[in-house]
Amino acid sequence: MHVFRSLLAGLVFLAAAPLAAHAQQHAEMAAGETHAHVAPHGGVVRSASPYHLELVAQPTELAFYLLGAKMSPVPNKGMKGSVMVQQTNNATATLPLALAGDDHLTAKLPAGAKVRTAIVTLTTADGKTMTVRFEKLDEARGHQAVGAAYTCPMHPDVAAAQPGKCPKCGMALVKKS
Repeated sequence: MHVFRSLLAGLVFLAAAPLAAHAQQHAEMAAGETHAHVAPHGGVVRSASPYHLELVAQPTELAFYLLGAKMSPVPNKGMKGSVMVQQTNNATATLPLALAGDDHLTAKLPAGAKVRTAIVTLTTADGKTMTVRFEKLDEARGHQAVGAAYTCPMHPDVAAAQPGKCPKCGMALVKKS
């Protein structure tokens, strides 16, 4: 019976391997993470056990989405927190997080700020506090094409001025809305 279970477990593992490899192609794995993450809003995702936190950086603000099981959105009702940002000029600022919509929080950036690192402290409605660090944010956005009008649906960091194919997955680039 033990041999049968071992054989069955091996077959299940082999059958799942191609699926896991495919999922890894469309996800990001940060240093220190134990698994890759798919960013539902096109940002950067970090583990915040038992949750995940996604940072979407815009020129004037940072948006944070708390994600639960299967990367589903967690309602922001009752959440509070702050983010300490380090800019590319090494200046730091601690910014309050404000509720936005029903599923995320935002922090308004100082004028002209270019964020390198963001350390978020977030308390959920049930009183759980987490701290999550996002690093090298200036590098993540630095390779995007200036004035890019096309992007990959699976890799928002891939951008181009004209139509073409994504160098990471081969999908056709789509016009930004």
